[in-house]
Amino acid sequence: MKRNRSRLTVFLLGICLLSGSVFGSMSAEAADIQTEGYTEENTEEYTQENSEEAAGDAQSGIVTTDGESSQGQQGISENSWRYQNGELITGVQYRARTVPYPNAWQKVNGVYMNSAGEPIDGAVSKGIDVSEHQGKIDWEKVKADGIDFAILRCGYGNNDKSQDDKTWAYNVSECERLGIPYGVYIYSYAKTTADAKSEAEHVLRLISGRSLTYPVYFDMEDNSTINVSAEVKGQMAQVFCDTISAQGFNAGIYANLNWWTTQLTSPVFENDSWSKWVAQYNVTCDYSDPYDIWQCTSTGKVSGISGNVDVNFWMNENTSGGNSGGKKSGTTLAVRRGNEYHFKYSLADGAADLIINYGYKNDEILVGDWDGDGIDTLCVRRGNTYYFKNSLSGGMADVVVNYGRSSDEVYVGDWNGDGIDTLCVRRGNTYYFKNSLADGTADSVVAYGKRDDIVLTGDWNGSGTDTLCIRRGNTYYIKNSLADGQADVTVPYGRASDHIVVGDWDADGIDTLCVRRSNEYHIKNSIESGGADQIIVYGRSNDVVYAGIWN
Repeated sequence: MKRNRSRLTVFLLGICLLSGSVFGSMSAEAADIQTEGYTEENTEEYTQENSEEAAGDAQSGIVTTDGESSQGQQGISENSWRYQNGELITGVQYRARTVPYPNAWQKVNGVYMNSAGEPIDGAVSKGIDVSEHQGKIDWEKVKADGIDFAILRCGYGNNDKSQDDKTWAYNVSECERLGIPYGVYIYSYAKTTADAKSEAEHVLRLISGRSLTYPVYFDMEDNSTINVSAEVKGQMAQVFCDTISAQGFNAGIYANLNWWTTQLTSPVFENDSWSKWVAQYNVTCDYSDPYDIWQCTSTGKVSGISGNVDVNFWMNENTSGGNSGGKKSGTTLAVRRGNEYHFKYSLADGAADLIINYGYKNDEILVGDWDGDGIDTLCVRRGNTYYFKNSLSGGMADVVVNYGRSSDEVYVGDWNGDGIDTLCVRRGNTYYFKNSLADGTADSVVAYGKRDDIVLTGDWNGSGTDTLCIRRGNTYYIKNSLADGQADVTVPYGRASDHIVVGDWDADGIDTLCVRRSNEYHIKNSIESGGADQIIVYGRSNDVVYAGIWN
């Protein structure tokens, strides 16, 4: 096998030298580009030595049409492991003679499959990233083709209007119109912290007043920055992410696998509040640290887009992939007025960050993360039929399921630790847990407490699995497993007359209690007695209140 691989590599390199192929100008990042559709043992790789020398001759950026910008970026064009002189490299990926898996990167029987026909461990939703390179997109067709989210390029380089992405305004308006969750990225040419600051301000100018579901990514891949030291790369990332975060948006870094392992080596990249987006065109992602998005191919085919498009998967925090969306957001509040929902993205006083309409004013509403993307959304219950929405937007339900009886008491939780919330019906003191959003019988049945107990659900010990808590007056009997038996923790808190809301208020992975009194919320960040850790005022005293991670 090694002998055959060596012969093939020599043969291909020879072709590159003779024909002036784009591979000859690719840097060491090309080692991430692997054959799709086969096991790793059958995967070929391109590598190139002296990548820094090759990068030193490269230009940076996209050609501008308005001449020199106010920052002096004139005639710039992208050059990286994916671009040559502002054009996408079409020959980066190649296939061996074996026929690839026909349903690569598609969902088959409810599971996303890679190009070798194997399940993608931890993939919970499928997205694309786009820019003006894709031209005008028919977003209605994109949504209908099973795309759950999009990462939109808003621009490139320093904060100059001539460097806004030409399709940004159209793409973002279409995603918002159709309720497609989105994040953004900017293609960076930063070589100094001042550049990074300007690029962050570029993004903020374009996203001000918008409601992003996914983070703002700093795309670090241009060859012109390879010779910038690891320390300065870290400083630039810190300035960019801090500037974005200061305005209430989640920040992250995009790079290919080689950059993550050889270029982005500053300790600042270990910041687990930053989302990581890793590009590796292979049957699996080999990045060993937690990450949120895997960009698996640049040759995806999606209805509504002419030509190729990058395909990405959002990874579940309980796999070797993601880390709760890189968001690290704690639980916050939403108030309901009829069928209008006012979402607050922070534990603070003030106006709502997002307002949507969904369902009817007399609907029973459940809240949960129905698709494992780290964002809680709404479900309308009508009798024993459940209408699940996977985005915080109006419109039709994404999933409709029948379960249990119309007279059942229903609870929501992640009962098996897979990152996806599902349903539990209660009959007396018996609980019927379902581990998928599907019709059918319960997956497990547990008896706990008494038939007239008040019941709360949450992850009380940070295990990743939700369990039950019985409330009797102001005493709480917490069970850390879905099993019969005695409580594991007993704690008094608040008053018997208090309205209780459950959430992970400080984003430490553990659910705790919040006492509501009128429109005042007394939040406790540990499972113990004592005074509240934080008190906020939100909404009105007669509002219906929900708790969730909304962004």
